[in-house]
Amino acid sequence: MNQYDVSEYDMYEEFSYDDHSRSTHRGLKGKDPGAEAQRHRRQRERRIREMSDRMEDFVPTYAASLDPRHHERRWVIDSLSSFYGNNQITDVLRLVKGGKEANVYLCQANPKVGMPLLAAKLYRPRMLRHLKNNAVYKEGRQLRDAEGKLILGSREARAMHKKTRFGKDLDLSAWIEHEFQVQNMLFDAGADVPQPVAHGGNTILMAYMGDDVMPAPTLQEVSLAPEEAQLLFDRVLHNVQLMLNLNQIHGDLSAYNILYWDGRITLIDFPQMVDARNNPNAFDLLIRDLERVCDYFAVYGVHADGGALAGEMWRGYMRGA
Repeated sequence: MNQYDVSEYDMYEEFSYDDHSRSTHRGLKGKDPGAEAQRHRRQRERRIREMSDRMEDFVPTYAASLDPRHHERRWVIDSLSSFYGNNQITDVLRLVKGGKEANVYLCQANPKVGMPLLAAKLYRPRMLRHLKNNAVYKEGRQLRDAEGKLILGSREARAMHKKTRFGKDLDLSAWIEHEFQVQNMLFDAGADVPQPVAHGGNTILMAYMGDDVMPAPTLQEVSLAPEEAQLLFDRVLHNVQLMLNLNQIHGDLSAYNILYWDGRITLIDFPQMVDARNNPNAFDLLIRDLERVCDYFAVYGVHADGGALAGEMWRGYMRGA
């Protein structure tokens, strides 16, 4: 599926992101579903059955473990089959993380990729609904479609403004394209980010952080040794400065999207990154990023003023602009 169609997966939005073992549906709240809910469910299940044989040559381990009528089964197969066809992955092993905006899956990589495991980040059809204040991040951004071409046409702009089906497709594609391109730029510059491998449709394929037993946890999930806290704090600041040197600000940096593995950090999640040259909210977002980071490390005795650090970085950036 080369062009991601938001409407094609509307039914998956009703699959509860925090319960992947049951087909729990939003809005029912444990009550017996009414006639209308049952009718919609039958329609969804019929659509799944009608399309279940489309990719019969690619039924990865994780999808095979799900009921054939399960919404997630079809979503995983359709989203990742192109990477299987392009000899980038050979299997999808398990769900790593489920979220409101995206799910992350552990994939077995094709040997030609050069790394044994990959992470596939599959965006949900309505991820922009869950990304709060997304207009703040879009100010001054050049929007690009799934092929990386600038979205300039008035037809496209009107569709996105009116939030038509076509406009929603374009909007989602633009966010994913932006994340992939920014992550490529950061990796090439030496930032501590996962190496991006490929993207297409609703998916970004990248290096997997962790091992075949467990994924790398976030900083929020670990307890650091006091002696390493300062070193990791300094490394985070190094990455923030490196991003700013590239005119980029993460925009949503916190201990929840910094991974920790073998004493090293890895920054993740870049769809909301802003260009400091064009976004009027850039400095405020930089302050927020650094205040969150400082609040986390203060627990380990690393005391710094996030606002002051942001001001110092920003002044240096403006002098070099």
